[in-house]
Amino acid sequence: MPAVIPTKSAAKRTVAECDAIMTAPGSPFEMIDKVIDGRPYKAWKHNPDNFRQFLTPLFQEWKDRVFVSSPLPEPAEYDDREHVTYGQLWDRAVQCGAWLRSKGVVYGDRVAVGGGNTTGWIVTWLAILLIGGSPVLLNATLTDDAQIHCLAVCTPKLVLVDVKMAQQLAGLTTELKAKNVGPVYCWSSVAHLDQLVRDNVGEIDADKVSPQLVQDVITGRGVEKLNGDSDGIIFFTSGTTGYPKAVLSTQWTQLHVVISGIVPLVRAVLRAGGSLADLAALMPTEQSTSLLSIPLFHATGCLSILVAAIKSGNKLVFQRRWSVADAVKLITQENVQSIGGVPAIATAILQSPLLPKDHQFTSVGYGGAPPAKRLAGDLKKRFPNAMLGHGWGMTETNAPHCSVLGQDYVERPTSIGPVLPICKIKIVDPETRKELPQGEAGIILAYGPNIMKEYLNNPKATAEVLVEGWMDTGDVGMIDPDGFVHLSDRHKDIIIRGGENIASLEVENAVAQDDRIAEVAAVSVPDDILGELVGVAVSLAPGAQATEASIIEKVTPHIRYPARPVIVLILDEPLPRNANGKIVKADVRKLVRAAYAEKKAAPRAKL
Repeated sequence: MPAVIPTKSAAKRTVAECDAIMTAPGSPFEMIDKVIDGRPYKAWKHNPDNFRQFLTPLFQEWKDRVFVSSPLPEPAEYDDREHVTYGQLWDRAVQCGAWLRSKGVVYGDRVAVGGGNTTGWIVTWLAILLIGGSPVLLNATLTDDAQIHCLAVCTPKLVLVDVKMAQQLAGLTTELKAKNVGPVYCWSSVAHLDQLVRDNVGEIDADKVSPQLVQDVITGRGVEKLNGDSDGIIFFTSGTTGYPKAVLSTQWTQLHVVISGIVPLVRAVLRAGGSLADLAALMPTEQSTSLLSIPLFHATGCLSILVAAIKSGNKLVFQRRWSVADAVKLITQENVQSIGGVPAIATAILQSPLLPKDHQFTSVGYGGAPPAKRLAGDLKKRFPNAMLGHGWGMTETNAPHCSVLGQDYVERPTSIGPVLPICKIKIVDPETRKELPQGEAGIILAYGPNIMKEYLNNPKATAEVLVEGWMDTGDVGMIDPDGFVHLSDRHKDIIIRGGENIASLEVENAVAQDDRIAEVAAVSVPDDILGELVGVAVSLAPGAQATEASIIEKVTPHIRYPARPVIVLILDEPLPRNANGKIVKADVRKLVRAAYAEKKAAPRAKL
């Protein structure tokens, strides 16, 4: 690690001082005043305007570099892979864009993309952006009803999918058509699939388009109106409390990540007493390889990782499906230097006995879910030279709103970092909505040019979370005296025991101190007297053994009495998670409450 980054507490500047240097006039990180919907914002002066303008020169610059290592589509063997360069993928995307034009897709049209992380996914995503369309990123793990809901909300002109989603949607095409959803096409062959799929799902035949349409895509004919205010990528919320909501933002808004993603590194340099000129020494001269184990249809995977990789000309390695054994195999096979996505992935790889003891990472970063308090220290011990980072944002904030990197994170493992210079955060009382003093926990409201435009076709839901530009995140947190934000819980996940609020993260961090624990989730269980008590579900680290009693005994000295769990449910499989890697607390709550009811009903031995 370059010496300019501190490896022990050595901050020579405050965050405010660093931000003043970083955003000074003439800096690459200079800010400007911008009015959006009548409200004043700070924005990056050099924020890219739109995806076509941003992506086109980069694919030419990196054309000879390998861009993706990707599983081949079915019916290929499980381990069969392809390695595709930036130039090759660009050519495929241009052809696909021409094919889209041949199907009547024009500037401003929505086109859905659904499937796992593969070359085909990126090709279709890029093709849509090149012709000025708006990609609708489907969650490939949803049920039929949820997929129909998402597609009906967005009414895409076409639906482009992989083999697995082709099989799911094949029997739904009549219903989708009735809801004004366009036809379904697969980006790989469906010849090996059953008659239902072959009858209802077409194949993208991009090789037979006219040379003129190809030339139109290259020159940008038909996208003359494309600008920063054009509709960007449509993401869907996780849908943990109902059907997912379609999040619509402008292209300019989403491209804040190009600059915002570098902010934590710049701050780390400046905090150590360095200058902006020192950044050059930290920029890698050789291509870096990252394992992308979270879905591309998630804002973190698409904006924070995919877009960042393209900006730097880096290589991405995809898995056919998540498996820690497969991940470790690819890490060694592809010489992966960077991992991340969500804390669960970093934890699983860290704990895996399959990872060679001499393998080191240059960076480990994550967001999307609160990490265990001990994770930063554990990672630093195993990968001492890795740059560790943690970020916080939402689909609605288009990925990062706060971020922290390096020693600041190691020293503040419960922090999500300071807010980005272009953003604001306000902590308010959940009932009165009045702003709270520094150090007091409350609901986090977020403000900035990175905030979504709306929930598409859902003005009621939009009005519930967006008030005068401030986004109600539903997260509970506080700001410390140094300006670092700390999360404590989702507001709806607070456990209320006899009128006392207990943050699930408090319980989870205490339980996670036990080396036998791989995953932990704290939830409420009902109590006739106190209303709620604390229940916990865990999965164990590889090779570990534990009983409920031994886990409770281990955690008792580390947690205050009201927060001590009355039940620990040990699962033989990973805790239930959604496709974005977040633990689904509703599912955990059902399991733990059922186990607690059974425990209470069991006859007790007489003394």
